[in-house]
Amino acid sequence: MTKQALDTRARPISGPLRPLEIAIVAILSGLTVVAVVVASVIPMAQAAGLLAPVPVAMIAARTRPRAVVAAGVTTTAVTFAVAGLGSALSVLASVVIGGVVGEVKRRGGGLVTLLLVSLLVAPALASVSVLVLWILVPLRNLVLQILHNMIDGIGKAVVTAAESLSRVTGERRDLSGIGDWFGGAADNIVDYWWIWLLGSGALGSFISLVVAWWILGGVIGRLAHIKMQDTLENSRDLTVEEIAAPLPLRMVGVGYRYPGTSAEVLTGIDLTLTRGEFVAVVGANGSGKSTLSKILAGTPPTVGVVDRPGDSGLGKRGGTALVLQRPESQMLGSRVADDLVWGLPPGQDVDVEALLAEVGLAGLGDRETSDLSGGQQQRLAVAAALARDPQLLIADEVTSMVDPQGRLELVQILASLPARRGITVVLITHRDSEARAADRVIHLEAGRVVAHRPEWMAPEAHLPLLPDSAIAAEPLLDIRDVSHTYLAGSPWEVTALHHVDLQVNRGDGMLIVGGNGSGKTTLAWIVAGLIAPTSGEVLLNGEPMTGQIGRIGLGFQHARLQLQKTTVSDEIMAVGGESVGTAEVARVLDLVALPREIAARRVDSLSGGQMRRVVLASLVASKPEVLVLDEPLAGLDPAAREEVLDVLAGLRRGGITIIIISHDLEALDRVCNRRVELTGGVLEARR
Repeated sequence: MTKQALDTRARPISGPLRPLEIAIVAILSGLTVVAVVVASVIPMAQAAGLLAPVPVAMIAARTRPRAVVAAGVTTTAVTFAVAGLGSALSVLASVVIGGVVGEVKRRGGGLVTLLLVSLLVAPALASVSVLVLWILVPLRNLVLQILHNMIDGIGKAVVTAAESLSRVTGERRDLSGIGDWFGGAADNIVDYWWIWLLGSGALGSFISLVVAWWILGGVIGRLAHIKMQDTLENSRDLTVEEIAAPLPLRMVGVGYRYPGTSAEVLTGIDLTLTRGEFVAVVGANGSGKSTLSKILAGTPPTVGVVDRPGDSGLGKRGGTALVLQRPESQMLGSRVADDLVWGLPPGQDVDVEALLAEVGLAGLGDRETSDLSGGQQQRLAVAAALARDPQLLIADEVTSMVDPQGRLELVQILASLPARRGITVVLITHRDSEARAADRVIHLEAGRVVAHRPEWMAPEAHLPLLPDSAIAAEPLLDIRDVSHTYLAGSPWEVTALHHVDLQVNRGDGMLIVGGNGSGKTTLAWIVAGLIAPTSGEVLLNGEPMTGQIGRIGLGFQHARLQLQKTTVSDEIMAVGGESVGTAEVARVLDLVALPREIAARRVDSLSGGQMRRVVLASLVASKPEVLVLDEPLAGLDPAAREEVLDVLAGLRRGGITIIIISHDLEALDRVCNRRVELTGGVLEARR
């Protein structure tokens, strides 16, 4: 039996690079390569080379030396293959400079420490260049010849310019000395090239160290609140003697506190999981559901004991599989069949077609993953999880972005796994119909397990096709014969919309429904003017929408992706424009039922419902004529959903025209007076 218990002392990271570290190295070191290559191929962009050490400095400051070494090896090799030896040496120098700066910062050193270290590092870097040219004689001769010709050419250009000036002024001067001086300087540099290269290289390295230090200080301050922690990462890798055996599982007195915080996210959790059961976990946003799923997946708790026969084996065969809310974040293969087996160990046979058929994707093995609808992508994520034959499958809000039919099919697939495969399924959900399908329900409230209250959850409802109460109203938005095709003329051509005609009147509340892949989001982007339709047009007040970007506010499916600033007030002011001050921030926060003091909060500290309302406040501050909201209720618990619906109803009463794209039909009649439906890109119903 293994027990994950409570050791709250910080343990130094050791061993191979963790997945999070590999991702950081891949992203940031790539920026270094880009900066060096740009500086080497664009004559007017030499200053970009001074920025090249900064990404590596970030790696060093926030990870460990092993990651810097990995960054150095990979970036130097890639740059050598792409841009040759000179650029590769520049990248290597940038890695060393960035590594030194970041390491000094990580250890708490100051500018004085950096300057002292620079006295050793700068000459050492310069000496590498000297050593390379000393060994590679043909390269040295070529470099020195180019340098001699360049200096000599500068001297001749100066003499020519001076002679031209003399003729204009009428003064006669002997200018041969200028040319001789430049020629002598060129000869001197060629004769004593190692001294000049050592001195100039040391000075350049010193300047790069100081610049990287100066920039890094600002970047680290900006990103200080972002924790470099992978909360899904197991504390250790499996040894030869250990096996992936996550079940049966027993939690006793489990609690969890995220590093750097004082609040307990989970407290006193006692529960058991056995083989072959279907368990639903419900609770409000912020109640600790996702944190509980991470502990089930293998994250050690900070308090209490997690007892199981072996390791959780997250991602390992026979261990634990995790399927998340956004399937696109889990897709790695370009084809369906490739994505299904991505990351499996060599030699593990998988019946791809049988697995695809099991989740309702029969015959789609050769399809591009990007062509799948949201529901199909989510089923593919389930199939990829099943390819690992897990004992425990955790599905975290997997139906929130899926249409009603897709939700039903997904839940049926998950509910059948315990009986068919003996897999224990833990489904995190807000939906009463999904919770009722489970063998038992775990209800979380403020990080504790409480007695389940079914009345807390939102019942499934259906919005009828409502009569149009605004037929005689003033036309505001005209969508005329709009069609749109992605990648037109290519083998991957996909037509998302077919001849859509729709009129939206001023003050309307329009609901656009349809299955995943029906073209709803494409229509939203076209209406907002962000993409031009392949044919047809969208008119706002009789004028083409493509020339009025900003007059229609667009709310994305994932509110967090739309929040770009650090604090709430900064976000509202950035979206609202220069005229928005603190008084306007307070006004729009009142409109969306958020307390004014939230203006100073960091956006990362907000709940999902609060983030959506901040997006709404930002859009309202920009004074749009129409709001287009793509899945504004996705992922919200019933209480947060009610809050957002109340806000939307209030905004419409205040005169704002609202278009909502949603799979969630519950209570939307409070906001919408009209409904249209898209099926395969065709407008099927209109009332």
